[in-house]
Amino acid sequence: MKTIFITGASSGIGLETAKYFAGHGWQVIASMRNLKKAKELAAVPNVTLMALDLTNPEQIRQTCRDALKQYDIDVLFNNAGYGIMGPFELLPEEEIRRLFDTDVIGTMLVTQQFIPHFKKRKSGAILTTTSLAGIIGLPRDGAYGAAKRAQQGMVESLYYELKPFGVKMAAIIPGGTKTAFQTPVNILDGYEEAAARQRAYLLCGGTEFPGPEEAAMTVWNAVNDGKDQINYPADSVCRKLIEEYQNTHVEEFKKHFYHLIFDGTQS
Repeated sequence: MKTIFITGASSGIGLETAKYFAGHGWQVIASMRNLKKAKELAAVPNVTLMALDLTNPEQIRQTCRDALKQYDIDVLFNNAGYGIMGPFELLPEEEIRRLFDTDVIGTMLVTQQFIPHFKKRKSGAILTTTSLAGIIGLPRDGAYGAAKRAQQGMVESLYYELKPFGVKMAAIIPGGTKTAFQTPVNILDGYEEAAARQRAYLLCGGTEFPGPEEAAMTVWNAVNDGKDQINYPADSVCRKLIEEYQNTHVEEFKKHFYHLIFDGTQS
């Protein structure tokens, strides 16, 4: 039986991925900050629950050591994280530091714990949930986008370090996803209309965002498709947005996106 270790498994993409892999015969180690939120997973066969707070380095080391002692883990899925949004100058320093401690430093420390294991076994995969905001700069995402670009940078660098050992590195890239994704800071001041147009852009003609179930299937494909591929848009909507972005020169996209968001035109 293959084994996947998932961070942030209490809700959203992490929860759906845990259920999807368990349903396909995998052993799932579902980690989360608050085990009281694990009620749904507690009843799922082949799921082991572990406490893991990404802002607690000692707990990171201990939980990862415990998991690696008990299981020959095939896949690490770095999924835990949250976002903050707002005009850059209004984002409190303590909130920026907390965001980076969780999304960037915490993710990096977890990844460090697993690398020797994967190098030794000369196989496996490390996946990380980044964001469309780590690919395309978005208004009010100055801090969150920077954190997600940091994760993207880690993934791309480790691709080269770990490929000689047969270890796959990949980024799972959601855009807007229909989940209870946490944004404890969400300041609109002066950007109300731009935020509404940005939401419409991310919906890409739809009426609601894709659910986390599609992202879970993308994680499954990234693990099992045998492709030498780094970036996996989490769903069909995000895939279309990334393709459009990549097919446009960055300077031209910048002009187009500015007019689209701030005056509603297609210039």
